[in-house]
Amino acid sequence: MKIGIIGAGEVGLTYARPWSSAGHDIVLCDLKPSPRAQAFATQLGLDISTSIPDAVPECDVVVSCVFGTVSLSVAEQALGSMRKNALFVDMTTADPAQIRIAAAHALALGIAYVDVAILGAIALTHEKTNLLGAGAGLDRAITLFASAGAPLKAVEDGVAGDAAALKILRSVFTKGLEALTIECFMAAEKQGVTGKLHDALSDIDQASLPDFLGALIRTHVVHAPRRLKEVEEAERQLRAANMPVAVLPGVRDLFQRTAGQIESSPSDVAAPTVQEALDWLFKANGISR
Repeated sequence: MKIGIIGAGEVGLTYARPWSSAGHDIVLCDLKPSPRAQAFATQLGLDISTSIPDAVPECDVVVSCVFGTVSLSVAEQALGSMRKNALFVDMTTADPAQIRIAAAHALALGIAYVDVAILGAIALTHEKTNLLGAGAGLDRAITLFASAGAPLKAVEDGVAGDAAALKILRSVFTKGLEALTIECFMAAEKQGVTGKLHDALSDIDQASLPDFLGALIRTHVVHAPRRLKEVEEAERQLRAANMPVAVLPGVRDLFQRTAGQIESSPSDVAAPTVQEALDWLFKANGISR
């Protein structure tokens, strides 16, 4: 199989090597190839094209590994030169809306378009990094990545753009949790209770992640006013201890907003389901779906 890789950076080179080892014919394309990319190409006996229209016409698969800010323009350049029934794989960090625009363009041209999100530190786990994919031609993409020993999991009933959206949401969750953990454990260390904090949090391990997150959503729309007092007291104590406080003010603002919304427009459901709680939050915040 002939694979064109646009963007000979960390991601592109990570998959180029195992695909080459698996017997695929690799075509590298980079508008400004780095010394590392040039050395890599020399090692594998490859040339690096600096023209997308020149690099992709004979490729069975084109994999875009560029920055998200240029994802759409690169996709449009490549799709305009690709042959019908070829496969385009978008591994960029683009806005899901832009990925969907490119996927619609690909569909009109008879080209399969798959959105693949990287769910880890590729510099550490290389081609073994977990991937999430969605879009037409996903089965072909899974086979392709499997030939490199790369784990690509499908988004159930997903369309192109869904994988990118889930990656961003995952980052919202994990990076927010990381920041809150730093703030919390620095305060615990200063108070000499770091070891005991793990025990105090141990009840969280007793529920599955979906159940735990669901409980947070369901009870937030009922108990936000009471929990606001706890957040305010926690922030007061951290400031009194001269600890850096960056995350808690945002937490306080969110609880204040929900508490005010409950006061002005209380839910008529005493024990809402997750869906009922989310419906209420959307309505209370004036957000349409």
